[in-house]
Amino acid sequence: MDTGQDGTNELAPPRSSLVRRAASPLVIAVFIVTLLWMGFTNDYSISRLRDEPTSEDSSELLESSADTDLTGHRTFPDFGQYAKLQTVQGDWLEDRDKRLILIGDIHGMANSFEALLEKVDYKPAQDTLIHLGDIVAKGPMSLEVLDQLSRQNITGVRGNHDQMVLEWRGYMDWVQKQKGGLKWFENMVKKKLSPKEYEDLGKSQKKFPFPKDWEWGSDHWTIARKMSTMHYEYLRNLPLIIHLPSLHTFAVHAGILPIDPKKPIHEKHQPLSNAPTRQRHTDNEMRTRQELSILSDIPQNEKPWTLLNMRSITKKGKVSRKTDVGVPWAEMWNEVQNLCGGFNARRSSDNRAGGGEMPEEESEDLRKKKLPCHPTTVVYGHAASRGLDIRRWSQGLDTGCVKGRRLTAMLVGDRRSGSVDESAGQEEVEWLRFGDSIKARVISVQCPPRH
Repeated sequence: MDTGQDGTNELAPPRSSLVRRAASPLVIAVFIVTLLWMGFTNDYSISRLRDEPTSEDSSELLESSADTDLTGHRTFPDFGQYAKLQTVQGDWLEDRDKRLILIGDIHGMANSFEALLEKVDYKPAQDTLIHLGDIVAKGPMSLEVLDQLSRQNITGVRGNHDQMVLEWRGYMDWVQKQKGGLKWFENMVKKKLSPKEYEDLGKSQKKFPFPKDWEWGSDHWTIARKMSTMHYEYLRNLPLIIHLPSLHTFAVHAGILPIDPKKPIHEKHQPLSNAPTRQRHTDNEMRTRQELSILSDIPQNEKPWTLLNMRSITKKGKVSRKTDVGVPWAEMWNEVQNLCGGFNARRSSDNRAGGGEMPEEESEDLRKKKLPCHPTTVVYGHAASRGLDIRRWSQGLDTGCVKGRRLTAMLVGDRRSGSVDESAGQEEVEWLRFGDSIKARVISVQCPPRH
């Protein structure tokens, strides 16, 4: 239908002036609502990784007279700076002299880290070393750990504590580029404020606020302020996930879901219930495609918060950082991987595998019905309260070094002879089956008592 420039129908009879006067404020109202919506969604450009997401969690930012958009909403750069995926290739299956070494949460325990590298006889020219995140904070020597890892360009994944430090540094750099920001920041640093003291300041003194759950003067704030540009760039380049396709393995800090636990396991969008199209692909190529689809087709795995914080799945199928709710995500991971029967496995009728605790009869039924997939292994940290958590298709290596317990490494493809350290209790394993067919060992060192 043709309309004139004023929005009226040129073919229709003229409308009354009263209608035209009513339409004008209506158009303005729609325009304002649209602007407000755009401003509200812009607030999501910075993620809040500190708290478990809820329906009320809108990532609202503190009000300020600093940079705002047309609706008055504060605008920030992307302090999250996520690098989601890195692929690391290796021939650990074939080359007898090469090993893959995965290390649990270091948390600034530089001396323990050095002792562990010495115990495993780490050789940079032959070994591939991957840390599982949370390399900084809580412990006394975070900058020393950052220095060693960045100078040697040792790869690893980003942890939730690394993320907090990264975001604080991004904020600091941003503030000091704003008008009056450098002077304000230097003056605030001189005050040596604790998180509580900063919180108690008047609004006029908080010229450049930050998201509500950040803490000025915290351990993460201090590390962010003191670390070098080289340290900062190292943290920025850490991915959330490392994929090791030759071993059909993921390394991640917290965890990865094998299915969307809110949907039936045989629902068409579940990546492990649908074999990739073969075309001219080999089985290994098909496995790689399906493994990557776990990351892209399960919505929870698209969220950095899940990869950095998840510990459990609640009865309602929600991701939680708590350890005392639902079941460990690794339990669901292993249950689903055990259902993989190869790409020719027959699909069965609709069943639910998720929501945390499944009824026993349903769980038994699912174990008898295979999925068109091959198993994938996940190695992770983050869950120190659960200690060394070795399962068939997942290995949790955070053994609480910063709490005075042990720092742990898993050596994949290690063919050297060695014995278990009796002082390690249950936190060393002479050998275990890793992935499809390769062997691995678990070695650890005692960390200093927590003061």
